[in-house]
Amino acid sequence: MSKVNNTEMPLLDHLEELRWRVIKAFSSVLLFAIVGFIFSNQLIYILSLPIEHTEPKLDLLNTTILGVFLAKMRVAVVLGIVFSLPVIIHQIWKFIAPGLLDDERTFAPLLIITTIVCFVTGSLFSYFVMIPWSLKFFAVLNYGLEGLVNYVTITDYLNYITILILFTGMAFELPVVVFILAKIGMVTPSSLRKIRRFAYLAILVLSAVFTPADPFTMLGVAMPMILLYEISIFVAKLVKQKKIEDAEMEADSEGINKEDELLEDFLG
Repeated sequence: MSKVNNTEMPLLDHLEELRWRVIKAFSSVLLFAIVGFIFSNQLIYILSLPIEHTEPKLDLLNTTILGVFLAKMRVAVVLGIVFSLPVIIHQIWKFIAPGLLDDERTFAPLLIITTIVCFVTGSLFSYFVMIPWSLKFFAVLNYGLEGLVNYVTITDYLNYITILILFTGMAFELPVVVFILAKIGMVTPSSLRKIRRFAYLAILVLSAVFTPADPFTMLGVAMPMILLYEISIFVAKLVKQKKIEDAEMEADSEGINKEDELLEDFLG
């Protein structure tokens, strides 16, 4: 039988703890951002590999005095967020753990690991598949116009790929979010199926908002998210089945206990 941690804290203590959790998470982001800025040249080189291998050729160009500095700052912040993800998740977990049931605490470490794996998988999918795919498309699309030289500013390029990497990484968290919502009873497989059409529309809108304004890249982001939505329905179904099994086991256990009590009363 699951038990709830009955440790109660005053509201001000909760706010104080939340403040320190936020400070620790922000400190981690700041620390990794500093490290990222130190190694920003190497990071920009790695992020520039997709465009270097694009055919026809697209060349990076700096057009402003602050262009390279802003590019380094952007890369540093993104690295700070990505590498601080385990720390951020851990701080969230430490804040909500006292109010969880015992069985909810048991799957929390696996949930944290799954969250990180899903984000990394989405980011790698974006870097190795979506970005080269979209860059090649636009390089071919822009090729052949008379008098046009295909240069891409380093600021625009890094804005493009960092937004795409972060958004795709967060999009791959959809099954984890659905698992949590299904666990606390906010969603069910049937409810997800009922809103499937609206969910697809929302995915297309979000893809249009968080990606560059072109239908090719938007669909490239939306299609994996639609697949993830279908996976999420399956995850919700598994959670529901587990709840049914637990309820049946609990009912059987209560029935056995009642039979034992009746037997003791009879023998007594």
